[in-house]
Amino acid sequence: MKRFYLFFLISLLFGLSQINARAQFEVKVTIEGAPNSLAKERSQREASQLLTAFSNDITGAMRLKKSLKETTILPETQKEILRLWSSSAMLCSVSEIKEQAIQQVNGGYQIRNIPISMLAADDDDQDLVLQFDKEGALINVSVAIETHNYNQVILKGHSVDDMTQRQIILDFVENFRTAYNRKDLDYLNMVYSNDALIITGREIKKKDKDYGNAMLSSLGAQKFEYQVQSKAEYMEKLKRIFKKNKYINIKFEEVTVARHPKRNKIYGVTLKQYWNTSTYSDVGYLFLMINFENGLNPTIEVRTWQPNEYQGREIARNEVFSFKNFDL
Repeated sequence: MKRFYLFFLISLLFGLSQINARAQFEVKVTIEGAPNSLAKERSQREASQLLTAFSNDITGAMRLKKSLKETTILPETQKEILRLWSSSAMLCSVSEIKEQAIQQVNGGYQIRNIPISMLAADDDDQDLVLQFDKEGALINVSVAIETHNYNQVILKGHSVDDMTQRQIILDFVENFRTAYNRKDLDYLNMVYSNDALIITGREIKKKDKDYGNAMLSSLGAQKFEYQVQSKAEYMEKLKRIFKKNKYINIKFEEVTVARHPKRNKIYGVTLKQYWNTSTYSDVGYLFLMINFENGLNPTIEVRTWQPNEYQGREIARNEVFSFKNFDL
């Protein structure tokens, strides 16, 4: 049974109580491995406050905003939470959560596997990642990639440094994904390089065209035309999409990470993207070339998208864009 139906039952029971009574479906979060007792106490309290507010305040943003103001969550974090929630109301229908803190390179930590349902997006069951600073203050909420895929990528690290870098990359990917969910043009404008190459594929039946760095990939008897957009063009397109759609819900699966063979601060991330909005849905492969040469402020140099299938078959992974298609 989906989490929504459990919550619906809970809501119905609360609705039978007096009209002005406030529902008190409480979520208790326990965090093991926090850096100290004060940080543990604060992070547990704020995680519990957040998830309790989600599950009690799905009736409107104003009610959630009021509930968040009554918490100890930082105002700037509250603002980002409301932006994410405004795209789709979320709820957590479990009453107890116990998770291990995962230490981060900045001295903070995160917890994963926080189950939520995104109600506008067809009651889609997903997980959240809650990020805390070293004092235990909640500083970020993002939508997670699948746990098995996250662990699979992390465990491919062959040294402590490489594993740490992979964690940074996956955190970036999850924040990148969440920016679309919360329609955050400012964040996306920041992470895309001003000279970013943005390519979208479509099937054609005419002669090949020259698209500079972009290549035409042979797929069976047909070819694909790759339309190249500038960052400005792409951001303007996103602005229209965000305005048109009530919610944006994207998922990333089959995530793989590769280091560039010559430039060790540039990584390629390939993933399967499920794009779902109130007006349109599709499935395709993304390739992101991410430059980490500027430390903790990475930028996306290349973004490509190809449809998951054409003519009734899925495209093979070796037909998906990768480093070999671009000269650095």
